[in-house]
Amino acid sequence: MVDLLSSSAIALRWLARLRWHAVAGTGLTIIVAVRGLKLDLPVVPLLALVATTGVSNLLLTLWLRRGPVVKTHHLGGVLAFDTMLLTAMLALSGGPDNPFAMLYLVHVSLAALVLGRRWIVCLSMLSVLGPMLLMQWHVPLAEVAHVASPMPPHSRHVLGLWVAFSLTVMLIALMVARVSAALRDRQEALVRAQLLAARAEKLASLSTLAAGAAHELGSPLGTIAIAANELEALIQEEPNEALEDARLIRDQVERCRDILERMSARAGQTYGEVPERTTTGAVLGLLREQLSAGELSRLRFTEGPDVSLFFPTRGLVQVLANLVRNALHASEASQAPVTLSVHGDAEGTAFVVEDQGTGIPREVLERVGEPFFTTKPAGQGMGLGLFLGQTFAELCGGRLELDTEEGRGTRATLVLPCRREPVHAAA
Repeated sequence: MVDLLSSSAIALRWLARLRWHAVAGTGLTIIVAVRGLKLDLPVVPLLALVATTGVSNLLLTLWLRRGPVVKTHHLGGVLAFDTMLLTAMLALSGGPDNPFAMLYLVHVSLAALVLGRRWIVCLSMLSVLGPMLLMQWHVPLAEVAHVASPMPPHSRHVLGLWVAFSLTVMLIALMVARVSAALRDRQEALVRAQLLAARAEKLASLSTLAAGAAHELGSPLGTIAIAANELEALIQEEPNEALEDARLIRDQVERCRDILERMSARAGQTYGEVPERTTTGAVLGLLREQLSAGELSRLRFTEGPDVSLFFPTRGLVQVLANLVRNALHASEASQAPVTLSVHGDAEGTAFVVEDQGTGIPREVLERVGEPFFTTKPAGQGMGLGLFLGQTFAELCGGRLELDTEEGRGTRATLVLPCRREPVHAAA
């Protein structure tokens, strides 16, 4: 899995490595200034500030190894802390006369590269306020008494300016190059992740399509298998009665072909991608066409006022058909009727399917909606109806709810939000 770091995380990890170099470089500079240039500096306070930088960076490194979520205020806080440490070091080593005051630019540059406007303004103000304070409070540079310096003061100051300028340029250039390269790597990783997500979405669409086809074809194919077995026996015993089974097989084959045509028409599309304008009355009319005469004989419709809808019509009809067939199966033993009612208002539309079966046990209810989980006998269901219904409801911004009690039947409610057809500007 690709580790997609934020720009702040990338910069903070790089800054942690840079601070180790700063600790070593600052310590070396103090030694050179005292031993080589014979400057009289408060070595102990300066080394204490160097140690403070090292300890804080050790803690930062340990924290980063835990893999935390790095926010902008983490990086901004470290840069502000380093800016104050730099001000303290400069105050102990000449103040405005110290050429290494140019290092303020490093902190501001990194802030401008990856932080937001507030942190840029904050660090810029710190970098401006620091030199102002140094003009009032600082320890002047002085040579060690009775020890001759190897370089005159003017040459020493020019050399210091050159070293400080060169170091600042290299640090800014290295910082921008490293952070930019890391950000480019992150962008490439994001592009790869988007491509993988697009492929996964297409695969999910194909899987949903295949699951829907398997679910819809299961019933007619099962009927064909039973009718074919009966037909074989009738042809041998009573050829005249075999005609009815032959017609049944033909009808079921036509149904399979219709299912495959509808599936191929929306191949590669999910239920929520092709909404169209319709009404609750039109949806119920299509539902009546899809159900068999035997199923319709036990189904009772309770229709309210016709409500306008803007959803994938075929998907909605198929979900309702699955809910109705589940309800009919649940009350098959008693042959009790199933009720389908429609309620619509300004908030949305609810399709309610109620049966008078035995209800759903609690242990089964916890798994209802899982793909391929079914309590029906083998060959009578694949456990995809409620799964596809929940998928359709979620894609449309609605929900599918089940209210059941053992011995008192089940009520399935498909709630769809009010959605209007988008208005397109005239060409």
